[in-house]
Amino acid sequence: MEIIGLENSYRWNEIVRSMKRYDFYHLAEYSALDSSGKPLLLYHTSGNRAFALPVILRKIADTEFNDITSVYGYAGPLSNMENPDCESVKSFHQELRTIFNSQAVVSVFARLHSIFKENEKLISGLGSIREENLTVGIDLKQPENEQLKQYSYWLRRDIKRLKKNNFQVREIANENEISEFVKIYYENMQRLNASEYYFFSESYFKQFMKTIPSFLLIATIDNEIVSGSLCSECNGIIQVHLSATKTSFLRYSPQKYVWDKVREYGMTTSARYIHFGGGYAGKNDTLFQFKSKFSHQRFMFKTWRYIHLPKIYDKLVAENTNLNTQSSSFFPLYRAEQ
Repeated sequence: MEIIGLENSYRWNEIVRSMKRYDFYHLAEYSALDSSGKPLLLYHTSGNRAFALPVILRKIADTEFNDITSVYGYAGPLSNMENPDCESVKSFHQELRTIFNSQAVVSVFARLHSIFKENEKLISGLGSIREENLTVGIDLKQPENEQLKQYSYWLRRDIKRLKKNNFQVREIANENEISEFVKIYYENMQRLNASEYYFFSESYFKQFMKTIPSFLLIATIDNEIVSGSLCSECNGIIQVHLSATKTSFLRYSPQKYVWDKVREYGMTTSARYIHFGGGYAGKNDTLFQFKSKFSHQRFMFKTWRYIHLPKIYDKLVAENTNLNTQSSSFFPLYRAEQ
Protein backbone atom coordinates (compact mmCIF):
# COMPACT_ATOMS: atom_id res chain seq x y z
CA MET A 1 0.00 0.00 0.00
CA GLU A 2 1.22 3.48 -0.88
CA ILE A 3 0.99 6.33 1.62
CA ILE A 4 0.66 9.71 -0.09
CA GLY A 5 1.03 13.01 1.74
CA LEU A 6 0.04 16.55 0.82
CA GLU A 7 3.52 17.19 -0.58
CA ASN A 8 2.40 15.00 -3.48
CA SER A 9 -1.08 16.49 -3.86
CA TYR A 10 -1.03 16.17 -7.67
CA ARG A 11 -0.71 12.38 -7.44
CA TRP A 12 -3.26 12.32 -4.57
CA ASN A 13 -5.87 14.01 -6.77
CA GLU A 14 -4.89 12.00 -9.84
CA ILE A 15 -5.68 8.82 -7.89
CA VAL A 16 -8.95 10.18 -6.50
CA ARG A 17 -10.13 11.24 -9.96
CA SER A 18 -9.40 7.75 -11.31
CA MET A 19 -11.94 6.24 -8.91
CA LYS A 20 -15.46 5.24 -9.93
CA ARG A 21 -17.00 8.06 -7.87
CA TYR A 22 -15.58 10.75 -5.62
CA ASP A 23 -16.46 14.09 -4.06
CA PHE A 24 -14.53 17.18 -2.98
CA TYR A 25 -14.14 15.67 0.49
CA HIS A 26 -11.63 13.23 -1.02
CA LEU A 27 -9.41 15.87 -2.66
CA ALA A 28 -6.00 16.87 -1.26
CA GLU A 29 -7.00 20.54 -1.08
CA TYR A 30 -9.82 19.77 1.32
CA SER A 31 -7.69 17.57 3.55
CA ALA A 32 -5.15 20.41 3.66
CA LEU A 33 -7.76 22.51 5.50
CA ASP A 34 -7.82 20.04 8.40
CA SER A 35 -5.33 20.95 11.12
CA SER A 36 -6.20 18.19 13.60
CA GLY A 37 -3.49 15.83 12.34
CA LYS A 38 -1.53 14.68 9.31
CA PRO A 39 -3.60 14.20 6.11
CA LEU A 40 -2.74 11.05 4.16
CA LEU A 41 -4.15 9.13 1.21
CA LEU A 42 -3.86 5.35 1.55
CA TYR A 43 -3.73 3.77 -1.93
CA HIS A 44 -3.83 0.06 -2.74
CA THR A 45 -3.99 -1.83 -6.03
CA SER A 46 -4.83 -5.49 -6.58
CA GLY A 47 -4.62 -6.49 -10.23
CA ASN A 48 -6.80 -3.98 -12.07
CA ARG A 49 -8.66 -3.10 -8.84
CA ALA A 50 -7.72 0.05 -6.99
CA PHE A 51 -8.75 1.43 -3.59
CA ALA A 52 -8.15 4.80 -1.92
CA LEU A 53 -8.88 6.09 1.56
CA PRO A 54 -8.17 9.69 2.66
CA VAL A 55 -7.48 9.89 6.40
CA ILE A 56 -6.22 12.20 9.13
CA LEU A 57 -3.55 10.58 11.30
CA ARG A 58 -3.70 12.06 14.82
CA LYS A 59 -1.29 11.76 17.71
CA ILE A 60 -2.83 10.49 20.97
CA ALA A 61 -1.45 12.87 23.58
CA ASP A 62 1.10 11.55 26.07
CA THR A 63 1.38 8.20 24.31
CA GLU A 64 3.37 6.57 21.52
CA PHE A 65 0.13 5.78 19.69
CA ASN A 66 -2.02 7.39 16.99
CA ASP A 67 -5.55 7.11 15.75
CA ILE A 68 -7.24 7.86 12.44
CA THR A 69 -10.27 9.97 11.63
CA SER A 70 -11.80 11.46 8.50
CA VAL A 71 -12.25 15.04 7.37
CA TYR A 72 -15.39 16.95 8.34
CA GLY A 73 -18.17 15.90 6.00
CA TYR A 74 -18.75 12.81 3.90
CA ALA A 75 -15.59 11.03 2.79
CA GLY A 76 -14.91 7.28 3.13
CA PRO A 77 -13.11 4.74 0.92
CA LEU A 78 -13.16 4.73 -2.88
CA SER A 79 -12.69 2.12 -5.58
CA ASN A 80 -12.21 2.25 -9.33
CA MET A 81 -14.89 -0.43 -9.72
CA GLU A 82 -18.56 -0.51 -8.76
CA ASN A 83 -18.37 -3.98 -7.20
CA PRO A 84 -14.80 -5.17 -6.62
CA ASP A 85 -14.48 -8.89 -5.88
CA CYS A 86 -14.24 -10.18 -2.31
CA GLU A 87 -10.60 -11.24 -2.61
CA SER A 88 -9.53 -7.76 -3.71
CA VAL A 89 -11.44 -6.21 -0.80
CA LYS A 90 -9.79 -8.67 1.62
CA SER A 91 -6.41 -7.71 0.21
CA PHE A 92 -7.27 -4.04 0.79
CA HIS A 93 -8.21 -4.81 4.40
CA GLN A 94 -4.97 -6.69 4.99
CA GLU A 95 -2.94 -3.79 3.63
CA LEU A 96 -4.84 -1.39 5.88
CA ARG A 97 -4.03 -3.53 8.92
CA THR A 98 -0.37 -3.50 7.93
CA ILE A 99 -0.41 0.30 7.74
CA PHE A 100 -2.23 0.54 11.06
CA ASN A 101 0.47 -1.64 12.63
CA SER A 102 3.30 0.44 11.19
CA GLN A 103 1.70 3.69 12.39
CA ALA A 104 0.70 2.36 15.85
CA VAL A 105 -2.97 3.12 15.12
CA VAL A 106 -5.32 2.29 18.00
CA SER A 107 -8.66 3.04 16.33
CA VAL A 108 -10.22 4.32 13.12
CA PHE A 109 -13.30 6.50 12.72
CA ALA A 110 -14.64 7.67 9.35
CA ARG A 111 -17.78 9.41 8.15
CA LEU A 112 -18.99 7.63 5.04
CA HIS A 113 -20.41 9.31 1.96
CA SER A 114 -24.20 9.22 2.11
CA ILE A 115 -24.68 8.94 -1.66
CA PHE A 116 -21.96 6.36 -2.35
CA LYS A 117 -23.52 3.07 -1.26
CA GLU A 118 -20.35 1.16 -2.22
CA ASN A 119 -18.56 2.80 0.73
CA GLU A 120 -19.98 0.13 2.98
CA LYS A 121 -18.93 -2.76 0.74
CA LEU A 122 -15.30 -1.63 0.74
CA ILE A 123 -14.92 -1.87 4.54
CA SER A 124 -17.54 -4.47 5.47
CA GLY A 125 -15.94 -7.02 7.81
CA LEU A 126 -13.36 -4.60 9.18
CA GLY A 127 -14.83 -3.15 12.35
CA SER A 128 -18.45 -2.02 12.41
CA ILE A 129 -20.65 0.28 10.35
CA ARG A 130 -23.21 2.34 12.22
CA GLU A 131 -26.31 4.01 10.80
CA GLU A 132 -26.38 7.56 12.15
CA ASN A 133 -29.26 9.39 10.48
CA LEU A 134 -30.99 10.23 7.25
CA THR A 135 -29.82 13.08 5.04
CA VAL A 136 -31.77 15.05 2.44
CA GLY A 137 -30.99 15.65 -1.23
CA ILE A 138 -32.56 16.68 -4.52
CA ASP A 139 -32.35 14.54 -7.65
CA LEU A 140 -31.55 17.13 -10.31
CA LYS A 141 -32.29 14.68 -13.12
CA GLN A 142 -35.96 14.84 -12.26
CA PRO A 143 -37.97 17.36 -14.29
CA GLU A 144 -38.13 20.72 -12.52
CA ASN A 145 -41.88 20.47 -11.99
CA GLU A 146 -41.33 17.16 -10.17
CA GLN A 147 -38.68 18.78 -7.96
CA LEU A 148 -41.01 21.63 -7.07
CA LYS A 149 -43.87 19.23 -6.30
CA GLN A 150 -41.73 17.92 -3.44
CA TYR A 151 -41.45 21.38 -1.86
CA SER A 152 -43.79 21.67 1.11
CA TYR A 153 -46.71 24.07 0.82
CA TRP A 154 -45.22 26.31 3.52
CA LEU A 155 -41.85 26.37 1.76
CA ARG A 156 -43.37 27.55 -1.53
CA ARG A 157 -45.40 30.16 0.33
CA ASP A 158 -42.38 31.47 2.26
CA ILE A 159 -40.20 31.75 -0.85
CA LYS A 160 -42.90 33.79 -2.58
CA ARG A 161 -43.13 36.02 0.49
CA LEU A 162 -39.34 36.57 0.54
CA LYS A 163 -39.41 37.64 -3.10
CA LYS A 164 -42.36 39.94 -2.47
CA ASN A 165 -40.51 41.55 0.46
CA ASN A 166 -37.55 42.36 -1.81
CA PHE A 167 -35.05 39.80 -0.55
CA GLN A 168 -32.54 38.96 -3.25
CA VAL A 169 -30.09 36.08 -3.71
CA ARG A 170 -26.82 36.34 -5.58
CA GLU A 171 -23.22 35.14 -5.55
CA ILE A 172 -20.70 36.99 -3.39
CA ALA A 173 -18.96 39.87 -5.17
CA ASN A 174 -15.68 40.19 -3.23
CA GLU A 175 -13.64 39.00 -0.22
CA ASN A 176 -15.27 41.57 2.06
CA GLU A 177 -18.57 39.79 1.52
CA ILE A 178 -16.93 36.48 2.47
CA SER A 179 -15.87 38.14 5.74
CA GLU A 180 -19.43 39.35 6.33
CA PHE A 181 -20.75 35.83 5.79
CA VAL A 182 -18.16 34.41 8.21
CA LYS A 183 -19.39 36.82 10.92
CA ILE A 184 -22.94 35.55 10.38
CA TYR A 185 -21.68 31.97 10.51
CA TYR A 186 -19.95 32.59 13.88
CA GLU A 187 -23.13 34.20 15.22
CA ASN A 188 -25.02 31.12 14.06
CA MET A 189 -22.62 28.73 15.81
CA GLN A 190 -22.76 30.73 19.03
CA ARG A 191 -26.56 30.64 18.94
CA LEU A 192 -26.42 26.85 18.60
CA ASN A 193 -23.81 26.50 21.38
CA ALA A 194 -21.69 24.59 18.87
CA SER A 195 -18.38 23.09 19.93
CA GLU A 196 -15.13 24.83 19.09
CA TYR A 197 -14.63 22.31 16.28
CA TYR A 198 -17.26 24.06 14.14
CA PHE A 199 -15.75 27.56 14.43
CA PHE A 200 -13.74 27.38 11.22
CA SER A 201 -11.37 30.32 10.74
CA GLU A 202 -11.99 33.03 8.19
CA SER A 203 -8.93 31.81 6.31
CA TYR A 204 -10.63 28.40 6.08
CA PHE A 205 -13.54 29.92 4.15
CA LYS A 206 -11.29 31.92 1.84
CA GLN A 207 -8.94 29.00 1.18
CA PHE A 208 -11.92 26.73 0.56
CA MET A 209 -13.21 29.06 -2.14
CA LYS A 210 -9.76 29.38 -3.72
CA THR A 211 -8.94 25.68 -3.87
CA ILE A 212 -12.26 23.78 -3.97
CA PRO A 213 -14.76 23.99 -6.85
CA SER A 214 -17.34 26.05 -4.99
CA PHE A 215 -19.67 29.03 -4.82
CA LEU A 216 -21.18 31.16 -2.06
CA LEU A 217 -24.75 32.38 -2.47
CA ILE A 218 -25.99 35.12 -0.16
CA ALA A 219 -29.41 36.56 0.60
CA THR A 220 -29.57 40.35 0.90
CA ILE A 221 -32.12 43.02 1.66
CA ASP A 222 -31.34 46.72 1.25
CA ASN A 223 -27.75 45.66 0.47
CA GLU A 224 -27.40 43.95 3.87
CA ILE A 225 -26.19 40.33 3.84
CA VAL A 226 -28.58 38.33 6.02
CA SER A 227 -28.02 34.68 5.07
CA GLY A 228 -25.92 32.48 2.86
CA SER A 229 -24.61 29.04 1.92
CA LEU A 230 -21.13 27.92 0.93
CA CYS A 231 -21.54 25.10 -1.59
CA SER A 232 -19.21 22.77 -3.43
CA GLU A 233 -19.68 21.53 -6.97
CA CYS A 234 -17.68 18.41 -7.71
CA ASN A 235 -18.10 15.36 -9.93
CA GLY A 236 -21.87 15.62 -10.33
CA ILE A 237 -22.67 16.55 -6.73
CA ILE A 238 -23.47 19.94 -5.21
CA GLN A 239 -22.93 19.84 -1.45
CA VAL A 240 -24.44 22.55 0.74
CA HIS A 241 -21.38 22.69 2.98
CA LEU A 242 -21.88 25.54 5.48
CA SER A 243 -24.91 27.79 5.93
CA ALA A 244 -25.89 30.61 8.28
CA THR A 245 -28.55 33.27 8.90
CA LYS A 246 -28.44 36.45 11.00
CA THR A 247 -30.36 35.99 14.22
CA SER A 248 -32.37 39.18 13.61
CA PHE A 249 -33.65 37.74 10.30
CA LEU A 250 -34.47 34.20 11.42
CA ARG A 251 -38.20 34.97 11.43
CA TYR A 252 -38.02 35.57 7.65
CA SER A 253 -36.06 32.35 7.02
CA PRO A 254 -34.14 33.71 3.99
CA GLN A 255 -32.18 30.44 3.82
CA LYS A 256 -35.20 28.97 2.03
CA TYR A 257 -34.73 31.39 -0.85
CA VAL A 258 -30.97 30.73 -0.92
CA TRP A 259 -31.45 26.99 -1.24
CA ASP A 260 -34.11 27.42 -3.90
CA LYS A 261 -31.52 29.37 -5.89
CA VAL A 262 -28.96 26.61 -5.27
CA ARG A 263 -31.46 24.21 -6.85
CA GLU A 264 -32.03 26.55 -9.79
CA TYR A 265 -28.28 26.83 -10.28
CA GLY A 266 -27.92 23.04 -10.13
CA MET A 267 -30.39 22.73 -12.99
CA THR A 268 -27.99 24.66 -15.24
CA THR A 269 -25.08 22.27 -14.54
CA SER A 270 -24.31 18.62 -15.20
CA ALA A 271 -24.78 17.79 -11.50
CA ARG A 272 -26.97 14.82 -10.56
CA TYR A 273 -27.63 15.69 -6.92
CA ILE A 274 -27.82 18.53 -4.45
CA HIS A 275 -27.05 17.17 -1.00
CA PHE A 276 -28.18 19.21 2.02
CA GLY A 277 -26.98 16.76 4.69
CA GLY A 278 -28.84 15.88 7.87
CA GLY A 279 -29.53 17.38 11.26
CA TYR A 280 -27.11 19.13 13.57
CA ALA A 281 -24.49 16.60 14.78
CA GLY A 282 -26.45 13.85 13.01
CA LYS A 283 -29.71 14.40 14.89
CA ASN A 284 -33.28 14.19 13.64
CA ASP A 285 -33.94 17.75 14.79
CA THR A 286 -35.43 21.02 13.56
CA LEU A 287 -32.54 21.43 11.08
CA PHE A 288 -33.35 18.06 9.52
CA GLN A 289 -37.05 18.98 9.41
CA PHE A 290 -36.13 22.26 7.69
CA LYS A 291 -34.16 20.40 5.03
CA SER A 292 -36.96 17.88 4.59
CA LYS A 293 -39.23 20.64 3.29
CA PHE A 294 -37.21 20.70 0.06
CA SER A 295 -37.35 17.09 -1.07
CA HIS A 296 -38.53 13.55 -0.44
CA GLN A 297 -35.09 12.18 -1.44
CA ARG A 298 -33.32 10.52 1.51
CA PHE A 299 -29.90 8.97 2.00
CA MET A 300 -28.49 7.11 4.99
CA PHE A 301 -25.47 8.65 6.71
CA LYS A 302 -23.22 5.98 8.24
CA THR A 303 -19.95 5.92 10.15
CA TRP A 304 -17.17 3.34 10.25
CA ARG A 305 -15.67 2.38 13.61
CA TYR A 306 -12.72 0.03 13.98
CA ILE A 307 -10.60 -0.81 17.02
CA HIS A 308 -7.23 -2.06 15.83
CA LEU A 309 -5.52 -2.41 19.23
CA PRO A 310 -8.27 -3.44 21.69
CA LYS A 311 -6.07 -3.67 24.80
CA ILE A 312 -4.57 -0.22 24.25
CA TYR A 313 -8.04 1.16 23.45
CA ASP A 314 -9.46 -0.18 26.73
CA LYS A 315 -6.48 1.17 28.66
CA LEU A 316 -6.95 4.65 27.18
CA VAL A 317 -10.68 4.57 27.94
CA ALA A 318 -9.98 3.60 31.56
CA GLU A 319 -7.57 6.52 31.85
CA ASN A 320 -10.11 9.06 30.56
CA THR A 321 -11.44 10.75 33.69
CA ASN A 322 -13.91 12.86 31.66
CA LEU A 323 -16.17 9.96 30.78
CA ASN A 324 -19.81 9.83 31.81
CA THR A 325 -22.77 7.67 30.85
CA GLN A 326 -23.76 10.09 28.07
CA SER A 327 -20.43 9.48 26.31
CA SER A 328 -21.09 5.79 25.58
CA SER A 329 -21.89 6.34 21.88
CA PHE A 330 -18.87 8.56 21.26
CA PHE A 331 -15.99 7.08 19.27
CA PRO A 332 -13.21 6.70 20.05
CA LEU A 333 -14.40 6.78 23.63
CA TYR A 334 -11.03 7.80 25.05
CA ARG A 335 -11.39 11.17 23.28
CA ALA A 336 -14.82 11.85 24.79
CA GLU A 337 -15.17 15.08 26.74
CA GLN A 338 -17.51 15.60 29.68
